[in-house]
Amino acid sequence: MTNIIDRFSTYYQVNPHPRPVQDYRLRQHLIRLLQQHPQLHDETVLLRYFCNQAAQSNSDFLALSYLLAYVDMACYLAAKSTYDAFQTPEQALEDYLQIARRYMAHRAVELCTKFDRTQSQIETYLSRPLRDAIMSEVRKNEPTQRQSDWGLLRSTPKKGLKTALQNFAIRDPQLSCCFLTWQAFLEVYAPVKAGRNQRLPEPRAEQWQAIAQFCTEQRLPNSATQFTVQEVKALLQICVDALRASTHIKFHALDAENPELELETAEQSEQQASNRQQDTEQCDRLQQMTTELASAIACLSPDAKKMLILEHGFTGFNQNYIGKEFGLKQYQVSRNLTGYKRNLLTILVKWSQTQASVPLTVKDVDRLSILLDEWLNWYCQSAILYKFLQTALKLHPALKLEIPLLCRYYGCEKVDERAIAHNLNITPTELQGKLVQVKTTLQTELHHWLRQILALQPCSLNAIDKSSALLVEQFLANAPYALLTVERR
Repeated sequence: MTNIIDRFSTYYQVNPHPRPVQDYRLRQHLIRLLQQHPQLHDETVLLRYFCNQAAQSNSDFLALSYLLAYVDMACYLAAKSTYDAFQTPEQALEDYLQIARRYMAHRAVELCTKFDRTQSQIETYLSRPLRDAIMSEVRKNEPTQRQSDWGLLRSTPKKGLKTALQNFAIRDPQLSCCFLTWQAFLEVYAPVKAGRNQRLPEPRAEQWQAIAQFCTEQRLPNSATQFTVQEVKALLQICVDALRASTHIKFHALDAENPELELETAEQSEQQASNRQQDTEQCDRLQQMTTELASAIACLSPDAKKMLILEHGFTGFNQNYIGKEFGLKQYQVSRNLTGYKRNLLTILVKWSQTQASVPLTVKDVDRLSILLDEWLNWYCQSAILYKFLQTALKLHPALKLEIPLLCRYYGCEKVDERAIAHNLNITPTELQGKLVQVKTTLQTELHHWLRQILALQPCSLNAIDKSSALLVEQFLANAPYALLTVERR
């Protein structure tokens, strides 16, 4: 029993050195809970119990606290690995850990509910989403940190400045003065051409005078107040402070009192609980629709299926090319596709009427027609072409060896080719060569499949070359590398 109690009542601290720390309140409450309910002694059962408790609209913050303690080791490991790989001068390890904890405070119920202890450990299961969340948060303020104050003011749109000032508690008449000064700055400030990595310099003295004069002229005619250089500098500084504050990361210790975070988390848990049933019902309907339409497509003629795949599966492969494949004119291809989709739309309309039990208007049918086109794009690409490429990636002997490279290259938000090449003990040039080889092999396998299954002619394969190359690139950018890695173990 001691191990399960530790698992749900221990947090990780990193100052002055990394160490686990027991939460006495959670520990004592859990001991009493297990004494009263012996059936909860199993870790999986207890985890599900806390997930259900935390998801209930009338639950207190205690169940969520147990979930956060349960995932805190995963938060620490993700923060440590991300910090070691992508150290930034503005944040320390404890900042990375707080970002991970804040992310889990909003998603602990959802992620823990989906977690299966028979498939992996919680630290492995949460590693990818936590690392992505940390890097996404850290990089939020990178653009504003790289820019000078003047570059930031020039690159910010009006809507972004307005939102930042309002969040910074700036109200009229000061808000209007800030906007007037910012507009004057945009009109007057014309910096000399700077190098690629140079930060824009401060306006010159004569430009400051011109900005103040512009503001004075734009103010209401009856006003005798003159804008001074000191005043416009102060107003622009407010704009800069508001913009930088809008991307500043705020950290809250989860073991300290933080009513705002607790309220926000409780409200989000309630919203997640209320939406979960709706999401489930929507997924069921979409799955039923997919089943209906996929069955209808399976009943089409080989030429019809082939034409739909070429039309909706390959971007840039137009109806003129399709016509050459079938020996038809472009208008004949368009007419045939319209007929095929009309049959599918009829099935979709009947299915929708069955689901809703009400007649459909003309506008409803038009919306279903648009939905059908979107579904065909998804089905022909993801369910057919991407599925083939994923199978090729897993089964082709040469490609299986390159999955670790693809995970590092496409599996992170920001690509650092030098770091990836260093981790793989190859040069950046060799890295690019391997990527080109992977793409070429996948494209070759795809063309072979098109020739064997769709009986595509050589002239069409040549014409589809650019479209298939784009499809392979899109697939690699969205492939489920984590799934591929697990399946290979």
